[in-house]
Amino acid sequence: MKNSMIKIFICLEAALYLSFTAMDICAQGDSKWLKFAGIALCFAFSVFLSARGGEWLVTAAIGLAAAADVFLLLFDRYYIVGVGLFLIVQILYFARIYRANGRKGAWRVKLFLFTGSIALLLNWGCEFPLLLFVAAYAAFFICNVMQASGSENKLFFAGLCVFLCCDICVGLHNMRAQLPDWMRRAADIGMWTFYLPSQVMLVLSGKERDEYERPDEDE
Repeated sequence: MKNSMIKIFICLEAALYLSFTAMDICAQGDSKWLKFAGIALCFAFSVFLSARGGEWLVTAAIGLAAAADVFLLLFDRYYIVGVGLFLIVQILYFARIYRANGRKGAWRVKLFLFTGSIALLLNWGCEFPLLLFVAAYAAFFICNVMQASGSENKLFFAGLCVFLCCDICVGLHNMRAQLPDWMRRAADIGMWTFYLPSQVMLVLSGKERDEYERPDEDE
């Protein structure tokens, strides 16, 4: 039954994805409800998988991502709340990686990325306290991608990589004044071109509960 439901899930997500992508490319109508429907479906299906032996940590992360999208996509305000929720999402994914890789936290790398992100964001005019949330989010996210590259769960790593492509587009979207029109347009479309597929991959990466059998190795 689970395999049949996965096929149905992928088909429904593909239909939503093609619909809102066509709307965005043709600049026809408001696609935000179709986009949110795709994320809500990801959460619902992740709950379904977790109830049948899947990884609840992934379900929690997908649920928080959906909550963040309420603020960032539907309300288009309260950005610090949305970014804060996405930060928790990355902390949950870090917890998944941390337990699987022998408890290697790469804290020095995170500190380096955090301070570097602050310097970059200050240069772009980002203001406190949003700057701190974005910098912490970037540090955890980039380090998660680096550490997940050695994971046996290749779909999880692929999902994080595609998710990162989405956030690169988000960064370009927020540099609108410095970009030519064609690049701004590409970034606007690219955010969700990458985002929904990344969430689908992350959901499917948790279809079986993770096993944590490596010895403890504090970094």
